[in-house]
Amino acid sequence: MSTRHYDVAVIGAGPAGATAAYFLARGGLRVVLLDKFDFPRDKTCGDGLTPRALEMLDAMGVLPQVEQHAYPCSALTLRSSDEVTYRMELTIPNDPPRRILILPRFRLDDILRQYAIEAGAQFIPHVKVENIVKDNGRVRLWFEGGQPLDCALAVIATGANTGLLRKTGLLKQTPPSNLAARAYFENVEGLDDTILLFFDGVEYPGYGWVFPTAPNAANIGCGVFFGSHTPQPTYLRHLLQHHPYLQRILRNARQVGPIKGHPLRTDFSTFMSGKDQVLVIGEALGLVNPITGEGIDYALESAKLAADAILSGWHSEAGPTAIHKNYRTALGRNFSSSFALYRLAQQLFFRDGIVDKCLRRIQHSPYLQRVVIHSCFDRGNPISIFSPRTLWEVL
Repeated sequence: MSTRHYDVAVIGAGPAGATAAYFLARGGLRVVLLDKFDFPRDKTCGDGLTPRALEMLDAMGVLPQVEQHAYPCSALTLRSSDEVTYRMELTIPNDPPRRILILPRFRLDDILRQYAIEAGAQFIPHVKVENIVKDNGRVRLWFEGGQPLDCALAVIATGANTGLLRKTGLLKQTPPSNLAARAYFENVEGLDDTILLFFDGVEYPGYGWVFPTAPNAANIGCGVFFGSHTPQPTYLRHLLQHHPYLQRILRNARQVGPIKGHPLRTDFSTFMSGKDQVLVIGEALGLVNPITGEGIDYALESAKLAADAILSGWHSEAGPTAIHKNYRTALGRNFSSSFALYRLAQQLFFRDGIVDKCLRRIQHSPYLQRVVIHSCFDRGNPISIFSPRTLWEVL
């Protein structure tokens, strides 16, 4: 049986995998990008692209193409009741302009995949990698019903699916379950240039959302960041039928497609970043914000960090050892303290009786609004969530 040979095999062609393949191929390596599906394909997600994600897309040169298809939002609307519902501008005075783009993953992922192909990566669809085995200083990927593939390094970008990680020993046990669900609707009333986050009628720590995908269409969903016993599609169905705000905006709406649920990995640790000749990126590394549930920005950033580490250590005598050291150092510098603070903030603020009080305080405090925007949607240091002034104003 013949074996195909590459420098790097990237497993999973979502935002993390496609971005890693793009930077590695642009760096001159022979890269193959593998996925279980052909593209375009649907992916359950909130579809929001934060300022952090837009910054990465701009650095890649793909932002103009994304902008052609995305719906722009310039503000947040926070809601805990009909009485406490207010708008927060993403661009705060004296700050650079900010926005959030809403683009369904059906289109976003295909744009990024095509961008990787144009950079020189080869894409192979309908491939399910069953195992990764070391073989004479290289690694061999074994497929379900196909010939093996040989490479010097493998990058796992399989999202929340932990099967390959557990089979290769990179993940010892199934991580805690964080769940979300969404559905698309047309003829939605009352939409504007804001994304709505609502906290009334949802399980904590979690929230519901309405993300416009067009002037009269939206991605509507909910997420809960702990091991809920209620399947999120069931919970979302309940919200759609009983939540007063959703009832108003959906009274003449039409649901497009089914409600779809998906898990979220928020268990980031640098110790799970890989071993030997295997690196892990994106949500496969647990890089999903424990407060917002956002993962696309971290997927793009971790893919770039992994590609930088691989390219800088490719000709090093230390080989994979140098690559892993540089990658773990970069991950720790960029994410470790932030994720620890996000988890602490989730435990402190996302509790029944606390959320409503926090939202009321934020409504009347420009300072707290700046903290929310900077720490949750931009590159602000989340330590500001726990500054004496923040705690005083909130509590």
